[in-house]
Amino acid sequence: MKRGFTVVELMVVIAIIGVLAVMIIPNLSKFVIKARDARRKADLNSIQLALESYFEDNSFYPPGGITGSCPTGWDCNTYKYSTSGPQWIPEITTYVRGGTVPQDPINNTAGPWSDGYYSYAYGNVGKTTYSPCYNLTAQLEDKQDPDRCGVKCYQFHPQFTNIQWCTACGGNYSNQIYEIGPLTR
Repeated sequence: MKRGFTVVELMVVIAIIGVLAVMIIPNLSKFVIKARDARRKADLNSIQLALESYFEDNSFYPPGGITGSCPTGWDCNTYKYSTSGPQWIPEITTYVRGGTVPQDPINNTAGPWSDGYYSYAYGNVGKTTYSPCYNLTAQLEDKQDPDRCGVKCYQFHPQFTNIQWCTACGGNYSNQIYEIGPLTR
């Protein structure tokens, strides 16, 4: 006589699997968010090291975004964005592994200043008028990350302006911004 599972036994197993899935799936999404944020921080650190190597060879940082009001890309509040492609800071491609400047894992919209806008930004570059400086910026997904602007209260480089960035600190931008600048020499 062959023995199989009864309908009740199958229903119990399916119910147990369903309960486990409901408990595990939210934790997986948190893990994925934390992993992307860890990558963002590591990417910005990698770009920072490439910028510092460039500085050692040239005595200045690469220009930020070039606009009509900022034709050189230095000493003004302009940015380059990772959504421009893998060569978005072309001057440092020889200083990064594989010649490709890291891009945000989502990389959906230029300018990480608003919630849901995931890209890297490089700008506020000082050279002549202002001392050598820059900002590297990303937006973090984890609302509890201790390095986000809502906790750290980042501001534009004081040489350019003393305006706070994020709303929690009196500014206009996302509390999820993460920023680093030049290494201390």
